[in-house]
Amino acid sequence: MFACDLHTHTIRSDGHMTPIESIDRAASLGLKVMAITDHDMTLPAIWKGIDLVSYGAEKGIRLLPGIEVSCDTWNDDVHIIGLYCNWDDPAFADLEHGVQTSRMESYQEMIRKMAKAGYQVSWQEVLEHAGKTDCPETVQKKSVYELLAAKGYAVDWAKAKRLVQSVPEFQTNREKPDPVKIIQLLHKTGGIAIMAHPFLVKEHPPYQGKTMTRFQYMDMLVDAGLDGIEASYTYDKSSYAGRNSKAELEQQIRSRYQSKGIFFSGGSDFHGDQKTGIPNPRELGECGVTYQYYTRHIETLRK
Repeated sequence: MFACDLHTHTIRSDGHMTPIESIDRAASLGLKVMAITDHDMTLPAIWKGIDLVSYGAEKGIRLLPGIEVSCDTWNDDVHIIGLYCNWDDPAFADLEHGVQTSRMESYQEMIRKMAKAGYQVSWQEVLEHAGKTDCPETVQKKSVYELLAAKGYAVDWAKAKRLVQSVPEFQTNREKPDPVKIIQLLHKTGGIAIMAHPFLVKEHPPYQGKTMTRFQYMDMLVDAGLDGIEASYTYDKSSYAGRNSKAELEQQIRSRYQSKGIFFSGGSDFHGDQKTGIPNPRELGECGVTYQYYTRHIETLRK
């Protein structure tokens, strides 16, 4: 169990626990630091009348408000995590608004394609199953995968994701920001940029008309100013389809980038799936970094 989990989600995006529930769970597990990094949206300072950072401190948790930005129109799972930013900067509101529009249009088109192919799914069902009927703009693609699993098209959300990704006719490329520009935005607002789950990115991702290897893609982001790469990650509980263990994948990252001047982040990608009853859900702190590593190599980057 790691003391610092720098990649988690709540009901504000595609998680199943509230920020308060997540903080309480982190405290019960003995964590010291937790970042809430919901997809393409910032964490409000006040939740249901409660100051989240202060609440975390009362529970012994150093709460880091963050964001996980979905980047690159032509590639899935290119996600950049931002921490320590000035979240009041209007650039984040603009980012959130633009993402919400393209996301809903894309997911609705994907569902129409699936329905045409014989899958009994609808946009309304996605909203109802995810509990998002009053806030459809916050629906994430994982909610679609969870519905497919609930309807028996796959054994779990991860298998449903692989199913959808394996059918070319189901693909819909929504407009997403360039990862280099997101790194620049995070830096401009006083924060740091971390590449999440690098081995979920396809082996040969295209970028600006060129096809490169996954490592060349990472190299490009490092050259663009990336501060860290998520080396410790729950690949064994994700849609990762490779044969390497998460320990082997972590070692590949460390070996390649140990002399590149970046730090090695870690996170569980916790979604609070314990509330849904799925077997073997991701747990807070099962991947992450030690408190000593956090204070020496990450917290020192706070501007």
